[in-house]
Amino acid sequence: MVTNQSGQVPAPEPEETGKASDTLSQLVAKVLDQLSLSAWLPAAALILCTAFIFELGMILDGSSTPLNPADTLREALTSMAAISWGGAGLFIVGIVVVTVISQAFEFEAIRILEGYWGTSLVAEFFAKWRCGKYRKERRKLAAKYKQQQKLAWKGARKKIRKVQTSLILKGQSPRISEDMILAIGAQALGKDSTISLEQIDKEFISRFNWEKWAPGEPLRQRINIDKRLRDFPADERVLPTRLGNVLRSYEDKTNRRPVESFIQKVFDLLPVSLRGEHDEQRSRLDLYCSMVFILVLVGLIAGVRLGVGHPFWGAGALVERRF
Repeated sequence: MVTNQSGQVPAPEPEETGKASDTLSQLVAKVLDQLSLSAWLPAAALILCTAFIFELGMILDGSSTPLNPADTLREALTSMAAISWGGAGLFIVGIVVVTVISQAFEFEAIRILEGYWGTSLVAEFFAKWRCGKYRKERRKLAAKYKQQQKLAWKGARKKIRKVQTSLILKGQSPRISEDMILAIGAQALGKDSTISLEQIDKEFISRFNWEKWAPGEPLRQRINIDKRLRDFPADERVLPTRLGNVLRSYEDKTNRRPVESFIQKVFDLLPVSLRGEHDEQRSRLDLYCSMVFILVLVGLIAGVRLGVGHPFWGAGALVERRF
């Protein structure tokens, strides 16, 4: 340590103080730059909702008579809006700290919501039960799809035959014979046709759009069912959560193994617009998965804080959620 003649430590030079300040600001900027928007919003939601819950609890504890719910909520929001600058600074610091913590668990949140729950006996039992549930749902949807396909073809066949009969009554030769109708029906229903046809008739059938002859209602229901079926992988690939099944169904369509490293291999080959869209969709996935756990945590905090002295408010906070 360097001292002057009087034995006192000299004050730091202005340049040294400026360097220390610059280093600290650079560190803060670097930390904040590494925090994504998908982590900021859940952290802010957790801090603000928790503060609101405790503010609401204080208002309910301080009232001797039951308050109108609308008035109570308005009073709690008004009280939060009147927070001091010091309190606002604490909120910001709390949001930054929670953001740093929550961002570290974004990937784990996605994996849990996909259905990867570990290998414990309890987790495996629950996962097996959920997978069975989704397999049954998929099979029911597949059966409904076939039923609507049959109804659509039945209506189309009736109309086609009616038109061909009308041509015959007019003395004209029908373009579609009965054997061709049977072959078109087998093709529509996914069955093997045993009808022997000429090559020109086979080409006609391959181009024939029977759906324009079908009634609209079965086609509408079939489209809705088909959209739901797209969210399911094959039976042996089913996962125990809805999100897991949706992601896996589209992962399997890439025909790439392992799919986890697929985007890293092709990312540089993608157009800039597609890269931006991928990053945007991934950020949304991180955000929504994190918000699921934030909402569950907020519900538990509200239930514990309000449930004892104010059961009405506590019961309202504990809402059952499914994923």
